[in-house]
Amino acid sequence: MDRVRQKQPSKRWVGYLADLAFFAIVLVGRGSFADHYHVPSGSMEPTLQVGDRLAVDKSAYGLRIPLTHVWLSEKAPRRGDVAVFESPVSGDVLVKRLVGLPGDRIAFDGVNLLLNGQRVPQGFTQEDARIEYLPGAPHPLHPEPYQGPPLPEVQVPPRHYLALGDHRGNSLDSRAWGFVPRENLLGRAVAVYYSPREGLSGSERWWIPLSTDADTGSDPRLAR
Repeated sequence: MDRVRQKQPSKRWVGYLADLAFFAIVLVGRGSFADHYHVPSGSMEPTLQVGDRLAVDKSAYGLRIPLTHVWLSEKAPRRGDVAVFESPVSGDVLVKRLVGLPGDRIAFDGVNLLLNGQRVPQGFTQEDARIEYLPGAPHPLHPEPYQGPPLPEVQVPPRHYLALGDHRGNSLDSRAWGFVPRENLLGRAVAVYYSPREGLSGSERWWIPLSTDADTGSDPRLAR
């Protein structure tokens, strides 16, 4: 893995303010449009830590009748989204990263993710944070090198998604219970609105956006 310099966006705070403004608006309609979620486990470390409070956009994937799986309108999830959804096995509410979209061929060898037959590259920032360069959505990974169990190649069926934790060695995810049905999606986590994690102080603990793309990367606080 190569050591690389993480890009620093010149207008990161503009994006922060836009996220805050959006969430303030949708919070008015919390039942249908926005909600919050408390992270109960370390399966998404380092991105999400135990005790983090998440702001969730419940309209990100369309409009759903509350307390049902009936969708009035739909929007397509994006690769790399940190999604909140109901477990297809237990019905528990989970949060994982969507790495496989309908039609994708996905495999995992215990270290590297393979997307449509191509290894997804990894690297390190100058702060030694491990980054996976998922196309269009680079994001932190847990630093332990082996993150099994592996996953033989599978193809994601229509209206389903493959979800993995960022701490893959400590995550019960699609490797264990299969694909996430489209109807089970509840929303997209847009930010950690408060984090008690070590290494942050004062205002650093508030509003850490989870949005990521090839140009801006992810907020460096998520890798601490």
